[in-house]
Order: sequence, then C-alpha cells, then structure tokens
Amino acid sequence: MSRITRTALALTASAAIIGACGSSGTAATAAPAAAAVNIDITSHAFPANMDVAKGTKVTWSNKDTTAHTVTSGTRPNKDGKFDSGQLAPSTTFSFTFTEAGTFNYWCQNHSTMNGTITVK
Repeated sequence: MSRITRTALALTASAAIIGACGSSGTAATAAPAAAAVNIDITSHAFPANMDVAKGTKVTWSNKDTTAHTVTSGTRPNKDGKFDSGQLAPSTTFSFTFTEAGTFNYWCQNHSTMNGTITVK
C-alpha cells in the first residue's frame, strides 16, 4: 500500500470518528404543533366530551337555525374563561386552550346543551 493510499485511509477514518463524536445518533425534532379542532353545533347539541392537546384552537360553528352560546362553567355559573356571546346561525367562535384541565361549557339559551373539553 502506497503512502498516499495510507494517508487517504487515515484521513477518511479520522473524519468518520470526528463526525461521530458528540452525536447521539438521533436528530432533534421540534414538538408537534397542536391541531385545530372544529366542533359543529347541530340539532341543539354539543358533543358530550372532546379531548384535545394543550395549545389547541377549538372553533365552534353554529350550524343550527337558532342562536347559541358557548359559555365556560357549569350551568348556571359562568367561570369567565371563555364566552362566545350570542352565536348567530352560520357564525363561529374560537378559543385556544393553553392550560391542561377539564373545561365545562354550556349554552345559555338551551338547558340541554352541555359539553366538556379535556385538555391534556
């Protein structure tokens, strides 16, 4: 083996060793972004429970022919976390959940409309 060949092999081996130093073998990845969730209000009903990740933007869409509210708390008490006000037909309301926990909500206009968002 010539001196040039030995030098080339030594340089290649050195480069491989240096490249591997300090590497854990896995690339760092960013945390996945929270998804957006859409909830359709239909037939005077909310879904009973919805699980979402922290940071998720939830949008309620009123698909009914009457106004509704999306009011946080447990009937009849508002807790002040979010409130859509009167949500006319074909309109939307959005809220981004930045804290983990269980969030109850209800429609002030219709006593049978209650829902829960669980943020993990």
